[in-house]
Amino acid sequence: MTRSPRTLGLYAAMGCLGYLLAALGAILPELRAERGLPRSEAALYPSAFALGLVLVGLLGHRPAPKAGRYALPAALTALVGGAALLALGDGRLTGGTGALVLGLGGAGLVQLVPAALRETGDARAGAVAIGEANAVSSAASVLAPLLVGFALAHGLGWRAAFAGLPLAAAVLPVIVLLRHGTPPAPAGPDPPAGRRAPALFRSRWVDLVLAVSVEFCVLFWAADFLHTIKGLERETATTASAAFVLGMAAGRATTGRAVRLGQDRLLTGATAVAALGFAVFWTVPAPALAVGGLLLTGLGVALLYPLILAQALAAWPGRPAHAAARCALASGVAIGTGPPLLGALADLTDPRTAALLTLVLLLALLIRRTRLL
Repeated sequence: MTRSPRTLGLYAAMGCLGYLLAALGAILPELRAERGLPRSEAALYPSAFALGLVLVGLLGHRPAPKAGRYALPAALTALVGGAALLALGDGRLTGGTGALVLGLGGAGLVQLVPAALRETGDARAGAVAIGEANAVSSAASVLAPLLVGFALAHGLGWRAAFAGLPLAAAVLPVIVLLRHGTPPAPAGPDPPAGRRAPALFRSRWVDLVLAVSVEFCVLFWAADFLHTIKGLERETATTASAAFVLGMAAGRATTGRAVRLGQDRLLTGATAVAALGFAVFWTVPAPALAVGGLLLTGLGVALLYPLILAQALAAWPGRPAHAAARCALASGVAIGTGPPLLGALADLTDPRTAALLTLVLLLALLIRRTRLL
C-alpha cells in the first residue's frame, strides 16, 4: 500500500494524540506537587478532557463538514495547543481550559482520522491504514512516560516533554493536512429505525464504560501509586508506569490474530488476565514485581476497548452514526467519572484503598462477560 503525505500526516496526528493521553497521566503527580492540589482536584484535568470527548461525540458531526479542509489541522492544533495551555497556565482555570481544549482536539481526531483513512483506497487498504495509525498511537503512548521521566531525572522539567515535544512534532503534520487533509464527504442520515437502542447495545455500552474506566484509572494513577505506595522516586515511578502502555501496545498488536479464538471467550480471558495483573500490582510489595503486574494488566486491558466497541457497533446496525455517538459518549462518561472518583477516594482514604476501585470494575466486567459464555 502506498502511503501518501496525507496518510503519513494522519498517522502523525494519531501519534500526537496517543502521546499526550499517556503523558497526561504521567504528569499528574507533578501537577499535584507543583500546584498543591489534592488528588480529587488533579483528576479534574482528565475530567475536562472527557468533557471535550463528550461534546465532540454528541455535536462534532455538525461543525466538521462546515470546516472542510481545515477540520483535521484545526483538531490537531487544538490538541497540542491545549497541552501547551495546560502546561504554561499557572491557575486552575487556565489549566482546566487547556485540558478541555486538548480533549476537544483529541476527540475531533478520533472522529475524523478513521473516516479520512478509509479513503486511502479499497476497504482492505483503509483497514490496514487504520491499524497502522493505531499502532503509531500505541508506540507514541509508550514513549510518553519514558520521556517525561527522562526530563524529570535530568532537571528539564515535565513541560518540555509534555507540551514542547508534541508542539514541535505537530508543525509538519498540520502543514501537510492543510494541503492534503480534505475530509470525506459527510455521511447521510441513518436509515429509519427504532429510536431506542437495542437491549444488546445497551449491555455492550455498560461493558464499554467499565473497560474504558479501568484503562484510564490505571493510565492516570499508576505513576502516583508507584510513588506513594511502592516507594519509587517520582521520576522513576513515571518511567516505570510505561509498563502499562507497553503491555497495551503489545496486546493490541496481536488483536487481529487473537480474534480468531472467538470474541466472547477472548474478552473473558483478557479481563481475567487484567484482573490478575492488577492484583499483583496492588498486592506485591516489591516494586519490580509490581511493575510486572502492571505490564500484565496492560496486556489484558489492551483487547477490551477495541473488541467491546466492535460488538457494540454490531449490536445496532440500523443506526451506525447513532451507535458511534453513543460509544463516544460511553468513553467520555468513563473518563469523566472513573479517574476522578478514584482520586477522590484516595483523598478520603489512601491511594492503596482507592485503587481497589479498579479491581472492582474489572471484576464487575468479568462477571458480566462470564454470563455470556
